[in-house]
Amino acid sequence: MATENIDHTTSPFNHYTKKNTNLPSLSKNINRLLRALNDTNSNHQQLTEIIMMFPEISTRLIFLANSAWASPARPVTSIEQACFILGHSIVKSISFGISISSCFDTRKCPGFKVDRFWTTAILVSKGTGLLASRLSDKMECYDFEQTLQSAGLLHNIGLLWLADSLPKETNKALQELATEPALTVNEALIQYTGTDYCEVGGWLCTQLSFPEVLSVAIKYQLDNNYQESYWKIALLVGAAASMVAALYDRSDQVPENTRLNKLGVDYVTQDIIFKELADNFVKTQDLVKNMFV
Repeated sequence: MATENIDHTTSPFNHYTKKNTNLPSLSKNINRLLRALNDTNSNHQQLTEIIMMFPEISTRLIFLANSAWASPARPVTSIEQACFILGHSIVKSISFGISISSCFDTRKCPGFKVDRFWTTAILVSKGTGLLASRLSDKMECYDFEQTLQSAGLLHNIGLLWLADSLPKETNKALQELATEPALTVNEALIQYTGTDYCEVGGWLCTQLSFPEVLSVAIKYQLDNNYQESYWKIALLVGAAASMVAALYDRSDQVPENTRLNKLGVDYVTQDIIFKELADNFVKTQDLVKNMFV
């Protein structure tokens, strides 16, 4: 384990954010996509009209819809066809992913693994959706399930910023994980950057004027003591993230989260969701290789 301890007040993260005020220009585009993709009343035609405003997203979706991964019965030649074949969840994940990716240069950080990043993001989003479907009381915010899946998809956005803005420090942290498997990603990041991807993600969402619920859920997703606004969403995102981390650790047992019992999600239900994520693990990895690698 790294032995250097960084004073949080003088950490690379705080030093950088005081000197640099420029942020990636993604707020307008992502917020527009958030509204469109989270609108449960929108049909395929309305979704198509939004997607067509983003050429790179349109191209990638048509490519994926024609790939062996989707195995279409006939060639897909339009965005509307692609959206219909791929489904709302995949279209949403790909659209968010491509838009966000284009704003960060993670190549500066050799230890950053694009495939693992997006596989994790997509599976956590799926996991939060599965958890939400088991709840009887869902009204913590408007469009609870859609908001929850968005928070899951963006839960590790802070790592993108760290790989782009603090590449040397972040690379050291990621290299540390290879030699110290007992470390968590956030523990390693704190050692070298003075912060973690949860804090950075919450800060970034606030700076980009994302809805408060996303900023809060991302920031407090792994805080077991958080009980304030949107705590249910933060808890569910953190629980899904822990499940996906267990998959990468090759565990065949769900990491039980006793706090989920407060929401009526017992161990048996958690295990069912974990197994469903496990069943989708390889397929999601293949999806990511087609789209982001």
